[in-house]
Parts: sequence; C-alpha cells; structure tokens
Amino acid sequence: MKLAGVVIFLGISTFAVADTAAGLKALENHDYATAAREFKTGVDRGEAAAQFNLGIMYARGLGVEKDISEAWRLFQLAAAQGNAQAQFRLGLRSEKGWGVQQDFAEASQWYQRAADQGDPFAESGIGALYEDGFGVQQDYKMAAHYYRLAADNGLAQAQYNLAQLIEKGKGEKRDLADAFRWYKKAADKGFAPAQTKVSEMYARGEGVVANTEQAYFWSTLAAKQNEKNAERRRATLAASMSADAVARAQKSANEWKPVLATAR
Repeated sequence: MKLAGVVIFLGISTFAVADTAAGLKALENHDYATAAREFKTGVDRGEAAAQFNLGIMYARGLGVEKDISEAWRLFQLAAAQGNAQAQFRLGLRSEKGWGVQQDFAEASQWYQRAADQGDPFAESGIGALYEDGFGVQQDYKMAAHYYRLAADNGLAQAQYNLAQLIEKGKGEKRDLADAFRWYKKAADKGFAPAQTKVSEMYARGEGVVANTEQAYFWSTLAAKQNEKNAERRRATLAASMSADAVARAQKSANEWKPVLATAR
C-alpha cells in the first residue's frame, strides 16, 4: 500500500533564499520579529522568495500573529511568480482540501509546475497522483518516474513508494534486490514503514541474504516509532535467536542514528 504524501507546511520548513539577507540572518538568530519585518519589505518589492518566507512565518506564527489565510495568500502570490515551494503547498492544499474544495486535478497542476523545477516533494506528490489515478490518468510508469526523481533527491517517502512499485513490478521491472536497496535508503533515514519492510526482507531472505539479527535490529527501530506489528515481529524473531545475538542487535538499535533526510 502506498503512503500518501503528508508534508504539512506548519512543520519544519526550508525558507527560500531571498534578496532580504537581513531577514535570513535574523532567522538564523531566531529573531523572528526582525525576520518578519525584513520579509515584509521584500514582499512590498514583489519578491517571490520573501512572499513565501513570510507565508511560512504567518503559518507558524513566528514573529507575527498566526494567520493561515494570510499564509495562503502569500503562497499564492509566490506561486504565481514560479516559486516551487509555494506551488507545492498549493498542490498539497488542493489534494487535502485544506480550506478549499478538494481538487485532485488542480493539485496535479501545481505539483507538476513545482516538479518541473525539481522540487522533490512535488515530484513525490505528482507520483502519488499517477499511482492512484487521482486528477491524472493512472500510470504506474509515470508514478515510478517521479518517485525516482524524488528518491534520487533523498526523499525517504519517495524511496519507500518507489521500492513498493519495484517490489510489485508496477511501472518497473520486478526486482527484489533493487526494492530492498530503496527500502534500505528510506529506513536509514528513519522512515518507520521502510524499517518494517527491511526487517521483513531480512527475515525472509527476499532481495537480500537472510539475517535474523538484522531483521530484529530493524524491527526494534520500527517498534520505537510504534510501527504496526513491529513489536510482535520482534518477539517472534527473538524466540529464534541466541541471547547474545539479541543483546547485540538491541545495543546497535540503541546507538543507531538516522542519516540526514530531506526536510521541509
């Protein structure tokens, strides 16, 4: 089952680079009031990056009173000028129906515009629409194409979705070793569903040499994120392992850190 793209603009955000260098510097120093003031100056000059950045600040209530309507207005201004990050957010808004009528066709248009500029979240978003056939003609090859673009840009969810298509032979030649490789990339970034899949494939020897200790290790990581059935799988695996092997895997899981993931 594909995971839908759920990247909420209220979360961790990458601010666009703007001419308002003072605003970006203020952000680095967590001086949000100054940052907002500087970005407002950029907005008055019609800068798309400043419009987007100020929109993020209104969405999160940083240096200004939180105002979602104003955030969307600024995103629309920035998107109209070709800002990919704003275009992605408008696509997400249309897909989810946040304050507007849900419209997959409109979502696909905004995602496409941003994806054409190489935005990995938009690439993943349009890929998901192609996989489901929402707003566009269902096309697994196109879904795999856009997932791969986003996956190559390091987006864990796209890596997971691409792995699923490869595992099922949809839009790509079925190749369990390649599917495992993409699941592992997403798992390394801390994506819990991918950690579960890596555990399962190690346990079954699918696409990789069977390794119960590794299966236990990845199941332990998934269980820490409350991934469904991970704890039960962990207990089942432990029953066939030595105490030393369980201890090694547990120690490794406790020391494990995710690799840097693409954030927004």
